[in-house]
Amino acid sequence: MFNSSSPSSLSLRVRETIRHDPVSWAASSGINLRPYQRCVASAIKYSIIRHLSLIFVVIFPRQSGKNELQALIFSWLLFQFASISGGIVSISPTCIPQTANSMRRVRLSLDTCIGSRGRWKSSTGLVYGLGKACIQFFSGSPHSKVVCAVADLLLSIDEAQENNTVKFNKDFDPMTASNHATRVLWGTVLDNGASGPIIRSLKGMSPWILP
Repeated sequence: MFNSSSPSSLSLRVRETIRHDPVSWAASSGINLRPYQRCVASAIKYSIIRHLSLIFVVIFPRQSGKNELQALIFSWLLFQFASISGGIVSISPTCIPQTANSMRRVRLSLDTCIGSRGRWKSSTGLVYGLGKACIQFFSGSPHSKVVCAVADLLLSIDEAQENNTVKFNKDFDPMTASNHATRVLWGTVLDNGASGPIIRSLKGMSPWILP
């Protein structure tokens, strides 16, 4: 006789719940996202799932959960597209410490959630994979070497106000061309009130400014 409370059925229900969105994924890991984080997560999810190819500029104050949210979105996307395939590209201004910190946060999220724990793999140092989905991490430094990568789900630029515009336009933005992927530029307003050259360059492209 089927026992609805058996470990296997409970695991199945949890997996179906976390498949809904990054908010559910976070909750399953004991993280209660703040309302402004939920708003951003839901908007990005909607653009990716609906193939809307939107550009988001997400500006958070310091120490308000920007990097935490990034890691949760990345991990959820890997789980969501594990059986379908898809690529995420994450750009940070420097390799050490910012890219390393981003990888550590994603690794922690993947190890914590039941949907990915023990199922994901790391390859070639800067690539994490879950099933057919993967995320590649790069430094946005002008002198960094960028290998061929495809961001057909999401291109994420952290601390966009610090990244090099020429590098972004030449090496990273073309990664979205194959599937017109969603792009998210995460940042903070600089001390002088400026927003950085990459964000300013998007003024004529009607990006969504969140939150």
